[in-house]
Amino acid sequence: MIELSNTVLGSLLVILITSALLLIVHKNSTNVIPGLKVSNRDPTFIIAGPSGSGKTSLFNMLTTDTFKPTLMSQSPNIAEDYMLPSTSKSFKFKLMEFPGHVKLRYRLFEALKESTHLKGLLFVVDSTVDPQKLTETAELLYEILMLTERFPDGVDILIACNKSESFSSRPPLKIKTALEKEISKIIERKAKSLSAVHKNDGVSDGNDTEEDVHPNSLEIQGGHQFTFDALDGNVTASAGSVLKCQVDKWECWIDEKSVN
Repeated sequence: MIELSNTVLGSLLVILITSALLLIVHKNSTNVIPGLKVSNRDPTFIIAGPSGSGKTSLFNMLTTDTFKPTLMSQSPNIAEDYMLPSTSKSFKFKLMEFPGHVKLRYRLFEALKESTHLKGLLFVVDSTVDPQKLTETAELLYEILMLTERFPDGVDILIACNKSESFSSRPPLKIKTALEKEISKIIERKAKSLSAVHKNDGVSDGNDTEEDVHPNSLEIQGGHQFTFDALDGNVTASAGSVLKCQVDKWECWIDEKSVN
């Protein structure tokens, strides 16, 4: 009887240990893009955006509390032990800022693919740019969303509308709406192009691009315009000024996302 009890207890112990390990594995893999390798498991915030928007200056401010004029970045800036803006928390995170030049954006895309614990992405834009000229900015954001929306729960994004101190700056809502319209046009163009390719080729030749293998997750449903509200990740827009050290709203956003 005692021997039987020991056997039962042993079996229960094995089941409990196995269940605990499965829970740990599941917890650590919920933010992994399926099928891609992982090289960064640290809780991470990423700063991205087009060239000249103020990304590197924002990185310097968040890591040193000072504004420093910068030149165009040629390589990523990484703070391995970034402290939260809030003094009530002492948790450390990784903060990464990537160049906005078209030829260097692959480094940003690689980081998005290889990270498993993204807490949020700050997409910095120049709020003085005419909303009618946001095509290139929207194309970069589109490419980012095509990756972040492949995470099980998406990635929360803050559209940080920099240079709000300028007289010619636009309100965050107007910039957000303009980006939605531009992304809608991008999705429509790519859908037509893909449809034409399939119509002409008939069958795959084995040289499908990544976008072919992973269908467009930003499809427009029912013919309506694309909106950020349809995404898994939450997208908000907020004004600020790195030059005037007015980034409190962005720091509050970082604090909020750090506990999610």
